[in-house]
Amino acid sequence: MARKHLGLAVVALASLTGATTFLLRADPSSAASALPASPSAIPVGTRLPPLVLTDDRGEPVALGSLAGAPTVLLFFRATSCPLCRGQLAAFAKVAARFRAAGVQVVAASPDMPAALAKMRRELDLPMRLLSDGGEQAVNTLCGGLAHCELLLDARGVVRWGAFSESWSHPPEPDALLLEAIRQPPLGG
Repeated sequence: MARKHLGLAVVALASLTGATTFLLRADPSSAASALPASPSAIPVGTRLPPLVLTDDRGEPVALGSLAGAPTVLLFFRATSCPLCRGQLAAFAKVAARFRAAGVQVVAASPDMPAALAKMRRELDLPMRLLSDGGEQAVNTLCGGLAHCELLLDARGVVRWGAFSESWSHPPEPDALLLEAIRQPPLGG
């Protein structure tokens, strides 16, 4: 029991000092997950579907191209949704920590690329924004619920997910970062 408490204390300290990546990669079993269990509707254990979305610059992006690094994939309702904008702004504030840990953050909505580009400028968002205009990706991965967060490993396999119609209690970015770091590297 003392070992578990010591492990949790080390994880908390590492998060505060920016040494999270080193400590958790050295002994990823020392930290318990801060994320709730995934709902059964989230296809945990499956690879990303072979879909192509469009980024906010109008370029095609195959979902499979997200493989290569752990990824937090955020589906949001619309660029006009205040709760969605708040969630994306919260991730923008900690984006540098995600990048430093080798974790990419990508967000997708049914909005057109021009609306996504405008929101990127307004909120100064550093993450990649994807247009899921036909809502194929959100329907496949999140059962059509637009407020959905997924954690993907470096192979593009869904490892965790959650959804909420209001995002009144979304998982904290720090909890997703810690869990993303715990994912095995692509060669591991």
